[in-house]
Amino acid sequence: MNRAARRKRAVGRWCKAMVFVAPALICYIIFAIIPILNTVELSFYEWDGAAPIMEFVGLENYKAIFQNEIFWKALGHNIFWILFTIFVPTVFGVVLAVMLSQKFVRGRLLFRVVFYMPSIVSMVAVSVVWNWILNPEFGILNRVLKFIGLDFLAFNWLGDEKTVMWALLIAGSWVHYGFCMVITMAALSGIDTCYVEVARLEGANPVQTFFYVTLPLLKNTFTLLVLNSLIGSFKVFEIVYIMTKGGPYYSSGTGRPSKTVNLAWDRLLRWYFPP
Repeated sequence: MNRAARRKRAVGRWCKAMVFVAPALICYIIFAIIPILNTVELSFYEWDGAAPIMEFVGLENYKAIFQNEIFWKALGHNIFWILFTIFVPTVFGVVLAVMLSQKFVRGRLLFRVVFYMPSIVSMVAVSVVWNWILNPEFGILNRVLKFIGLDFLAFNWLGDEKTVMWALLIAGSWVHYGFCMVITMAALSGIDTCYVEVARLEGANPVQTFFYVTLPLLKNTFTLLVLNSLIGSFKVFEIVYIMTKGGPYYSSGTGRPSKTVNLAWDRLLRWYFPP
């Protein structure tokens, strides 16, 4: 077969492949690439999101945001949130998976369902539930603390600058534990038992077997969990806005929504949870 024929055949295969790729690619361009480019364009204008006229201001918006203390505070919160939600759910999910994979644990199926349930609940519902749990007046956490005699620990968790971020981190990462657990359990079940048996024949104890045999075999699983947690860490607007709206004194803010966004969310919450 000559070079022209091979090239023609390759082009034909490429065209056939593009027939299947084109629909997804077109949707990706329309719903992802174009909005991103449009957002970048809007960053050079002064616009409130509703007015018919936009005023071109160049780099003034970037200059203003880099000089804003709230922006740097929110950026620090975002970085801390990303690191926390990557590390803690992954470690906690692996620990749960290892524990619930042991045959001597009773009620393993029940525990799996209980730990996985938060993963299928919307962030709005999670925010409302944790608001009730951490409520300073009737929240279950403060009631339990008072019941066991730890009254000095019962206070407004979402109203104190020192504790509000930790409360949000616990609530936000809570929904990822079940997913990390299920994925890790699936990976553990796929490990060939011969590796573990060889390690035991060589004299390795269970701890050594886990750290030197099992964990290295879960490397690809950890990559998946980290990427999933990283993606999820950028979707924290609902829980922060519903629980604290960035307060108190911007100590939990991960961004500063516009007045239009505030109004839309207030109306949505009132529709879901009427007074």
